[in-house]
Amino acid sequence: MAALPLIEREDLDQQGKDIYDTLLGPRDGLSGMYRTLMNHPLLAQHIGQLGTYVRYESELSGDIRELGILATARALGAPFVWEKHLAPAERAGLPQDVIEQVLSGDIATAKMKPAYLYTWQIAEDVVHQRSLSTKTQEAMIDEIGVKGLLDLVMACGMYRMISTVVFSFDVPLPEGGTPPF
Repeated sequence: MAALPLIEREDLDQQGKDIYDTLLGPRDGLSGMYRTLMNHPLLAQHIGQLGTYVRYESELSGDIRELGILATARALGAPFVWEKHLAPAERAGLPQDVIEQVLSGDIATAKMKPAYLYTWQIAEDVVHQRSLSTKTQEAMIDEIGVKGLLDLVMACGMYRMISTVVFSFDVPLPEGGTPPF
């Protein structure tokens, strides 16, 4: 199994420590993904800036953002991302039945409000590198605006990228538990 060291703050030079501290800023702690990226602090800094925007500054409401992230994780089979975003999704008010439907992975039979279904569909399209349908695009522009739509697509794409790091270097689950899928 491939793995890179999970860097601790004390392992870094001063520039790395400054980047680590900046990344830590709004987050509850640096997970294995960021600690893996800290093997290349400047890269971690750039990814962290995008992550900060996506999570804390974008046009998206918390429930839509976290649904997009969970749906991306489920479509990729990325338990690390799922585990990191389950609690934020619950805090953002994403209904438990929606979370359970996404966990099932069966979008075809899902019953939820249209904005949630379209969000899930966008995550699926991003993961599988498909063009959004005109119907999905128009519905989400009506719901969250063009900027919101772009934020959602980029959030899904960012977590696709994060999953690449997690898969490539066998980053352990955040809590070391059993994968949900």
